[in-house]
Amino acid sequence: MLYRGEVPFVRLLIPMILGIISGRFFAHYFLIEWGFEFCLLILCIFLFLLLGYKRFFLFRRAWIFGLIIHVFIYIFCFSLTVYKSESFDPFRFNILKADILLLRVQNEPKVANGNFRFEGEVVGVFNKQILKNSSGKILISMEADSSRKYVPDYGDILLIPAVYNALEPPYNPGEFDYKLFMENRQVYFQSYVKRNQFRVLKSNAGNPVISFALSLRKKLINKYNSYLTDRDAAALASTLILGYRADLNRDVIEAYSKTGTMHVLSVSGMHVGIVFLVLSVLLKPMDKIKALVLIRILFIITAIWFYSMVSGFSSPVCRAALMISFMVIGKALKRNQNSYNLIAISAFFLLLYYPYYLFDVGFQLSYLAVCGLVYFHPKLYHSFYFKNKFADYIWSYCVLSIAAQLATFPLSLYSFHQFPLYFLLSNLLIVLPVTIIMYSGILLLAIPFESVLFPLGKFLSGLINLTNDILFWIENLPFSSISGIWINGFQLFLLCTFILTLLFWSEFKLKIFVFTAMISGMILFMSISLDRILNFKKEELIFFSTRRNSAIAYSRGAKCIVLADFDSSDRSFSYAIKPALESRGHTDITLLNIDSTLRGDSYWSDSNFMQFGKFRMLRWDRKISLPKSGERLKVDILVLSHNPLHKLADINAFVEFKKILIDPTNSEYKIKTWISEAAKLNVSAYVLKKSPAYIIKLQ
Repeated sequence: MLYRGEVPFVRLLIPMILGIISGRFFAHYFLIEWGFEFCLLILCIFLFLLLGYKRFFLFRRAWIFGLIIHVFIYIFCFSLTVYKSESFDPFRFNILKADILLLRVQNEPKVANGNFRFEGEVVGVFNKQILKNSSGKILISMEADSSRKYVPDYGDILLIPAVYNALEPPYNPGEFDYKLFMENRQVYFQSYVKRNQFRVLKSNAGNPVISFALSLRKKLINKYNSYLTDRDAAALASTLILGYRADLNRDVIEAYSKTGTMHVLSVSGMHVGIVFLVLSVLLKPMDKIKALVLIRILFIITAIWFYSMVSGFSSPVCRAALMISFMVIGKALKRNQNSYNLIAISAFFLLLYYPYYLFDVGFQLSYLAVCGLVYFHPKLYHSFYFKNKFADYIWSYCVLSIAAQLATFPLSLYSFHQFPLYFLLSNLLIVLPVTIIMYSGILLLAIPFESVLFPLGKFLSGLINLTNDILFWIENLPFSSISGIWINGFQLFLLCTFILTLLFWSEFKLKIFVFTAMISGMILFMSISLDRILNFKKEELIFFSTRRNSAIAYSRGAKCIVLADFDSSDRSFSYAIKPALESRGHTDITLLNIDSTLRGDSYWSDSNFMQFGKFRMLRWDRKISLPKSGERLKVDILVLSHNPLHKLADINAFVEFKKILIDPTNSEYKIKTWISEAAKLNVSAYVLKKSPAYIIKLQ
């Protein structure tokens, strides 16, 4: 049983979270100034009441002080969230006239598709050679020079043209909302810079502490690359121990994701805990000398935060570092510590530093997992007793995995749309190898002797490959994971309500919780069933909005045929097509070449002509020639693809169409030409490039 006095920060988190959510969704610039001023007013009222505590007999109404504190935190966090949002900054670069942007490289650049990608912080703008101070972040894609004469680095000061665009929203159903993800990082714009369009003014002008940490991490990564002969093994060691994921193989990431061991690849509480454990054991003799106790505490806390900095300061790492720091300080002061209060303290200070952490899935999953461990582990662990120490250790670790999965699976289903059925087996089989990899990896970084480093690197490579092979084997087992699970926000709310009310019932044994759980469970079941029924009855045609490809999907019930000019290994299929179809309940997906000949009960396709039910369409591309004569073909839609050479008026002489659809394979020049020609023919035109997918309901 928890008592209110034991968990003050748990109670303070409630107005804080409400204030942050309100500031995120109901913000306005003028509220910043008024909000902080109102906070000062509330503070003055609080101090006045505190001075008159005995005089006005306020000890009889202690709730007044609690109310004032909660209102103060709510308004302060609301104002802080608005203040931290760069969209309300009056000096942001996008509202100033500019020819050139002066920016600082804000993070470690990564190489993707032959380009360097990094976030830049705009510190000034040039307008007609006059420099003005400015602010705001921008996502930069810089063309990489084949000779790599210049590689951008953290802290570099650059001049680039003031040519940028707003980040693009998701154009297809179910597609990952990268724009929203970046907006929570306060990045709203992007720019592509060619190799001859920038100028380096200064190098290494960033935060010296962060520069040192990134430089050290590069040296440590190079050490792994030097002594671990296998490239994938070196990449995984860098990810596992240093939090550097840029070089990680896509197949390896997918294997860890589908087996429920993705947390291993994210430097988190487990990694910080291992570092803490190593330091605690090594520095234990210092506890015997009182004069060295304080030095030991300071050294452990400093080392943990230094490791957090080198590994990238991710929110799970910061959470673990804060909790361990408070725990170490609490033990030194001989204070009793409540686990829930420790969790709440770390969340409170992290959100105070950056309120938008609240909307980060990694942050949410990290705190849900640790709350699950604290709540479920003792209850599940004590449900069975093993005399054998090894069996007891195995059971304890199984309980850890189950507890974390119980707490995180609703949000995981909502965010990642899959559930690993063999998560217990995966975590059980890799716990020992991963622990040895962590210790061996840290040892390799600490040892300077090459005679030891080469055999240790060989051992580490072998162990990492063995771990990967185990996970590849589990991934390929029948029913290793259930994918394509899509629940909406309302269903997530119902699922969480169902689980929480059952937990409350187990604690308090009140009937109201049983009734609430039953009602939420029934509504959830009906909502999911209704979605299934509606999807089963659905028949539709989807023209996808991709970057440069053509893709059409015909769906009827659970079955779906995709006609595209790419295969299943293409990123367009993984990021645009598959999520869109799975989110609409289509589980039986067949991918075919767009020029395939098809025959079915309700559809057929012969080269460029297609018919789905009564709906007829013609794909006009470069392969089609204008017929010399013949009957005029009637279609519902004419799809223009791959920059055909003919004018729309010439096509219209042989094809009667109600609408034209211009797919993403066409050039910008051709798109503008056809829009103009369609207007002259009084025919509506829809451009798929950088527009939402075009969906036609056939039934």
